[in-house]
Formats: sequence, C-alpha cells, structure tokens
Amino acid sequence: IALRTTFIVGFPGETEASFDDLLGFIRETKFERLGVFAYSKEDGTRAGAMAGQVSDKVKQRRRELAMAAQHAVAVDVAEKFVGRTIKVLIEGEASAKQLQQARVSSWEHGFIREHDTHTSQLKGRYLVARGAADAPDIDGRVYVRGKLPVGEFAFVKVIGHTDYDLIAEPA
Repeated sequence: IALRTTFIVGFPGETEASFDDLLGFIRETKFERLGVFAYSKEDGTRAGAMAGQVSDKVKQRRRELAMAAQHAVAVDVAEKFVGRTIKVLIEGEASAKQLQQARVSSWEHGFIREHDTHTSQLKGRYLVARGAADAPDIDGRVYVRGKLPVGEFAFVKVIGHTDYDLIAEPA
C-alpha cells in the first residue's frame, strides 16, 4: 500500500505560516507519492474572487519548496527499496531518452566507482516497468536490467535508485 496525495499551494489566503506548516507536514508524513500544483486563478469562480490572492512568483516558489521537501522524502523511500524483491509490470524496452531522464547512466558510473571496477557490470538492455502503486506517466519507474517478457508481471530485485526511479534486476 502506498499513500498518495496532491497539494495545491498559493490558494487565496494562504500565509507563509500555513505554508510552513504544510512543509512540516510533508516532511513528517513522508507520503510515498506526492504532487504539488500552484493554484491557478480562474475568472468566474468563488476562489478567483477571494481576497488574499497570492502572487504567481510566490506560488511558484512555494511549489518548488514543497517539491524539494518531497524530493528528500522520495530519496529516503527509494533507499528503503534497495535489496527488496518487488512485483512489477514490464511495459517495454526503455528508450535512450527515458534512461537519460532517469539518470541511469549516472547511477551506473557511481556503481562502477563504488565497486572499483573499470567496466560496467550492468551492461545490457534496460526495460521500463512499474510497481503496483505506480501511476503511469506520473510516478517514478522501475528500470530493469535484463530480459523479461513485455506485458507480463515479474519479480525483480531492487539494486539501486536515482531520485524517483528504482533500478532492478530479474529476481
């Protein structure tokens, strides 16, 4: 079970103190999945007519701060998955763009340095997969080194992580 939520920051009347409370709540609650959106004023809505509108600059700053707080939580959550075996749905071969965005090659270079080897022990194709709690195109992904049937569920062992993504091998 993964707890998921979304917050809107910069709603009319939101103060620095209430936003600071939200940051504390994010750090304390440690949601595995959390999104943050900046409030968008819409003409003709009750909220659009409310006093205490927050400037766009402040809304964006608050969104960035809330996402930074969640980033620290996400890294901590990902670290706890290392060494565990999880069930994933294999979606297909990972594209070069996906691997670059997930910084998988940076992770591999760190693995090589940490294990004092001169070549990657992780050569091979990567598959992109997602766990039971991962929403498509929203949450982090699981990058699996090796060959597994696409469209099937498989058990994989998590061997590392980047910011929001896990790196695994077939179990």
